[in-house]
Amino acid sequence: MTQPLRQDATVEHLTARALFPSVGVPLHINHPLHNDHVPLHDHDFLEIALVTSGHAIHRTIHGQTAVGEGDAFILHPGQWHAYERCRGLHIYNCLFAIELLTREFAWARTDPQLAPLFPARLPTRGQPQRPTGQGIICLHLDKAARAALVHEFELVRTLQQDGDPVRARPEILAHLLLILAILSRALSAGEHERGLPIMSEPDQAVLTAVQALEERLDHDWGLVELSTLMKLNRSYLVRLFKRHTGHSPMAWLARRRAEKAAVLLLTTDLPVAQVGRAVGWHDPNYFARRFRAAFGLSAREYRQQLPCPALIRAVDDWIQW
Repeated sequence: MTQPLRQDATVEHLTARALFPSVGVPLHINHPLHNDHVPLHDHDFLEIALVTSGHAIHRTIHGQTAVGEGDAFILHPGQWHAYERCRGLHIYNCLFAIELLTREFAWARTDPQLAPLFPARLPTRGQPQRPTGQGIICLHLDKAARAALVHEFELVRTLQQDGDPVRARPEILAHLLLILAILSRALSAGEHERGLPIMSEPDQAVLTAVQALEERLDHDWGLVELSTLMKLNRSYLVRLFKRHTGHSPMAWLARRRAEKAAVLLLTTDLPVAQVGRAVGWHDPNYFARRFRAAFGLSAREYRQQLPCPALIRAVDDWIQW
């Protein structure tokens, strides 16, 4: 009998409800100092992180990367990461609720400059987070951009700490927009890396196809079935998908399956073959080839990279207000 799938067993889930103020803008900025480890975690809000000093190893689904002053990251809901072997790591964390992208900043999701910063498909309230990829946006900011970003962060912190949260709302939103503008300029200047391309502008047909694939990763998908489901010509669907994601539908599906398999390998004790079946690769040999193509390691080798930090006991252990 197939054993039940236990997902994300060692990932700490941080929530907007626990972190954000009950009135005013659902946004929080802090500037903690980390030494040792920051455990593996994800969240249901957007996070902007800027390293201002120190160094660490940044772990994401794609492996480990050394980070230091000037490195910045944009994480979407459902994406996970950890900082390991931190030495004097000072980070600004700018956290804001996904609801801002459906209300005050809804227009920004179709703005050519700002849209690449945001998730291609927003999660539904009350539903599990299903990120359209674990390709965290990584930037390295020059000195001027870092100074401008820190200036905006501190202004928001002052408004939230010393001002009336309701009266300060327009100013806080304005500063958040300036923060996003600084990051979008860095992104468009090409000072970045991405694990996966991000849709530059939401397209409803592509979003619907993405949702169908996401919700049934283990299904034996083919272009004929997907194009029939979408009521689109196969060639047109492939061109449309490539335009908005950088991949054909089947290549995108393969990447998402590999990402999901990586999460299961690190966060569950399921046998490797069962991990493959859980993401739709039922032939163990085929699963092995596709996983190695995606990550450069076998599934067993990848599993040996188990996150070194233990689970945190409470949200405050991570936030370090």
